[in-house]
Amino acid sequence: MSAPEPVKLSSDEGEPYMLTVPHAPVTDARLSAADVGTYMRCRWLTDICAPYGDLDWLIGELRMPEAQTRESVRRLVELGYLNTVGPVELEAVIARDMAGRIREAIEATVDELTPAERKALARVADLVDRRQARATEALAAQQRGGPGPG
Repeated sequence: MSAPEPVKLSSDEGEPYMLTVPHAPVTDARLSAADVGTYMRCRWLTDICAPYGDLDWLIGELRMPEAQTRESVRRLVELGYLNTVGPVELEAVIARDMAGRIREAIEATVDELTPAERKALARVADLVDRRQARATEALAAQQRGGPGPG
């Protein structure tokens, strides 16, 4: 599939600018124009809040009609255009990400630290590892259908 051509639009002041869509356009006849608009806003949200965007924030910030937006999101999820992520999965992803970034920072600076700073950093690393372990355990429990850590 060839890349879509940029669409030229005009602002209220008449100053032209370019709008490009970095993904295949949605042309599914099962979706309404409102659904496609919701999809585009959700894509924008995930672009600026990568990798996950908060739907409640989007609805409030853009003053979108809540019931209609949630119904559009439901249809988009059912048809495979969007995915939803629950708080347990999100915490697991964030904890894993944070642990990786903190390990990288430790490796990059450990030789420059005093013994007291190294001790404090080891404590921070331990706390981050515990958070990651709890989040991973909760996600595994959710996937098994059982309760998470209490």
